[in-house]
Amino acid sequence: MQLLYKYACFSEYTEALVAEPRMWFSAPDKLNDPFECRPWFEFNYEHHQLVESMARHIRRVNPRITADTATARAVGVFLEGRHRRSETWDSLRAELVARLTQEVGVLCLSATGESILMWSHYGRCHTGVCLGFESSADTPFFGRAQEVLYDENLPTIDIFNTPHETQVDQIFLTKYSDWRYEKEWRIIEHDAGPGSHEYPGELLRTITFGLNTTASDRELVRSWAARRRHAITFQECVLDRRQFKLLIREAA
Repeated sequence: MQLLYKYACFSEYTEALVAEPRMWFSAPDKLNDPFECRPWFEFNYEHHQLVESMARHIRRVNPRITADTATARAVGVFLEGRHRRSETWDSLRAELVARLTQEVGVLCLSATGESILMWSHYGRCHTGVCLGFESSADTPFFGRAQEVLYDENLPTIDIFNTPHETQVDQIFLTKYSDWRYEKEWRIIEHDAGPGSHEYPGELLRTITFGLNTTASDRELVRSWAARRRHAITFQECVLDRRQFKLLIREAA
């Protein structure tokens, strides 16, 4: 069974994550990488592309007007020459970044539950837990997860000419190569946006305790899990005494 993992420290969201079951999708500007969803945008266009784009925007703002009216207004804006001003495109870049970083929800998962660094960073110095979710390609909810790509360079997106699917990959699924150790997968929520979203409870398969998870916190997590109707396998991390490695075994 393929699993994806969510590292968690004890916070206001942890009980819901284990017991309800609900998962928190963050806005990109709340994530720990300041470059999230901030590619460089370029605007290379033919005149008809710009007019068509403006007409679509006008109809989104005012869906009651006809396509012909929207096109006429777009042509009028074009003839005014606003597109020749650099501040117009700077403003549009800022608007795009604000929308991408504040209005889209991102759920960050990992392909590994044994990362020493991930336990340190997201499991609060190995005191938290790591949840394993069933996530094969045809699994509901977690089957939507997409693998993150790592690159040395900030993506450049030509708004008028970069294909839509490529834009999505570059904006939401591209990170700086130093993050490669996270082996990250993401679920992107364009419609409902950031916030708490329900996931199918039966897909939580494992809960692993960190090296430093206290006995009282272990019991707390077990009490949350007892409120569910589905069996969960409890595991714990132990040190490999001969390698820089965590071993996972069944929890006592």
